[in-house]
Amino acid sequence: MIQLENVSKSYKNGVHALRNINLTIEDGEFVYIIGPTGSGKSTLIKLLDGEEIPDEGDVIVNDVNVGKLKHSKVPYYRRNIGVVFQDFRLLPALTIFENISFALEVIGMDKRDIRRRVREVLELVSLSDKARAFPNQLSGGQQQRATIGRAIANHPKVLIADEPTGNLDPEMSKEIMELLEKINTVEQTTVVMVTHDSTLVNDFKKRTISLEEGYIVADMMKGGYLKYD
Repeated sequence: MIQLENVSKSYKNGVHALRNINLTIEDGEFVYIIGPTGSGKSTLIKLLDGEEIPDEGDVIVNDVNVGKLKHSKVPYYRRNIGVVFQDFRLLPALTIFENISFALEVIGMDKRDIRRRVREVLELVSLSDKARAFPNQLSGGQQQRATIGRAIANHPKVLIADEPTGNLDPEMSKEIMELLEKINTVEQTTVVMVTHDSTLVNDFKKRTISLEEGYIVADMMKGGYLKYD
């Protein structure tokens, strides 16, 4: 479960990124975070992955109070959080198999278990035939699939997708959304996705949280609309 309780965050330049945010995301949910530039979406993501800490309030992810973690403990916390960005960030000198396995090697997983899990992930993201390929040999959509595969390799409880379709055409974007839905269902992973793509939000209906000027202004469920005071 993800809980934000009375969370506020400001920066030294005077920007009030988040203001008194209260939010609960249940295990296994798929949630969109939407809003205009400067609404606080990026700050919310940074609070969830431990990159930033709140000025006020608590950010609790899977019973961990993220803002209270010692700096040295943040990398261990992130082992249970998968993060996907729009710019892929694959290691160019490694094959797709090696890119995914690297995420498991750094946490000390047994080599036999790594090989088994990487094969599972490649099948899940439909890249089994690209295991020996390098990132520059793949299309943008395939690279994003590999990035998602690397992010979920360690069975994270939460997957944060920050504009994962931002660099993709509409057809590839649809494929990535279908993959994220599959991961949400098959891996039972909570998915929190930041997006500007209103077409995806309308076509793949999920709970949608709207931010404006650091406030949650609406929480739109699949079958209804909840307006915040």
